[in-house]
Amino acid sequence: MNKTEKFDVLSYMRSITPSKPKDLNNYTIAQWTDYWLNVYCGGIKTTTYRSYESIIEHHIKPVLGNVLLKELTAEDVQLFINSMKIGVGIDAPLSPKTIKNVHGVLHKALVSAKNNNYIEHNPADRAILPSIPHNEIHVLSMSEVRTFIRAIRGHDKEYLYLITLFSGLREGEVIGLTWDCINFDEGYIKVYRQLIRRKNASGHGQHYEWGSLKNNKSRKIYLCPTAMQILLKLKAERKSNEFVFVNADGSHYTHCAVYNALQKIISKSGMCHFRFHDLRHTYATMALKAGVDIKTLQYNLGHYTASFTLDVYGHCTDDMRNESSRKIEKLIINTLPTVILSP
Repeated sequence: MNKTEKFDVLSYMRSITPSKPKDLNNYTIAQWTDYWLNVYCGGIKTTTYRSYESIIEHHIKPVLGNVLLKELTAEDVQLFINSMKIGVGIDAPLSPKTIKNVHGVLHKALVSAKNNNYIEHNPADRAILPSIPHNEIHVLSMSEVRTFIRAIRGHDKEYLYLITLFSGLREGEVIGLTWDCINFDEGYIKVYRQLIRRKNASGHGQHYEWGSLKNNKSRKIYLCPTAMQILLKLKAERKSNEFVFVNADGSHYTHCAVYNALQKIISKSGMCHFRFHDLRHTYATMALKAGVDIKTLQYNLGHYTASFTLDVYGHCTDDMRNESSRKIEKLIINTLPTVILSP
C-alpha cells in the first residue's frame, strides 16, 4: 500500500466480520446470535465467550434458531423457558440456574438487536424465570472447627483444607495454587487465576484449564503466620512441584477428589454435613468476628462489592452489632455517672 493512501479500517473490519443478511426482515435468531457473538462479545473473557457459544448452540438455536428476529414474541420466550423447566426436547429438565444463564444470553443478544433498531422491544424483558434455591450457609462453630482440624490430621489433603479455612480461597483457586503465587518474605499469596473444569469436546469426560478469576481481578491475601508456616512446611516436603497441593504423582487435585475426601472425613468424624465452600464461609465469619473490616474481607474473598459481602454475611454482622451494644452498655456503667435513669 502506498504510504500516502489511507487504510480503510471499517472496510477491512467488515471483510473479516460475518455478513448480515441483505434483507433484515428475514433475519433469524440463529443468524443474529452468531453475528452478536462475533461482533459484540469480543471483549469478554474467553471462558465467558465459550459459555455463551455453548448456550447458543445447545439451547437457543435448537428451539428458537429458525424464528425470525422481528417475529419473536414475549410468549415465545416464555414457552422456551417453560420447555427447559420441564425438559421438553432435551435429556432432562434444566436447573433454575442454567435456565437463568440461557435467558441471560438470549436477553443480552436481544438488547443489542434493539439498540440497532432491528426490533422495537426486547421480548425477553419480562420473562418469568424459575426461582433459584439458595444453598444455606453452614458456618462451622469453633467447636466444629476444632473437631474438623483433628479429623483431617495426617490426611493427604490436610494442608489444602487448612489453607482454605485460613484464607477463604475458592475451590478452583486453591486447587490451582502454584508456588509462584506465594511470597514467603512478605507473607502473602497472590491469586491471579484458577483451575476450571471443562467438558471435553466429544461430550465424554472432562479436562482442566486455566481460567481467570470470578471478578477478573487478581488479589493479594496476607495470611496469618500459622497459615504461612503450613505452606513453608509443605514447601520443604515438595520442592519441585508446580502446584502447591498435589497427588503422589505430582498432579493437582481434582474437584471430585477434594469433595469425596471431605465427605468421608465428615462421615467418619460424625460431623453434620457441610460443603467445601462452607470452609470459605467459615473463614469469612471468623475474620469478621476477629475484627477484620468489611472492605478488607471483601477484597480477600474476591467479591465485587462490599455490599455483597455484607448481604452474604449479614448473620455475622448482626451478632457483631449485638456485641457492640453490650460494649457500649459496659462503657456507660463503668465510666458515666450513675444518675442515668435514676428517679
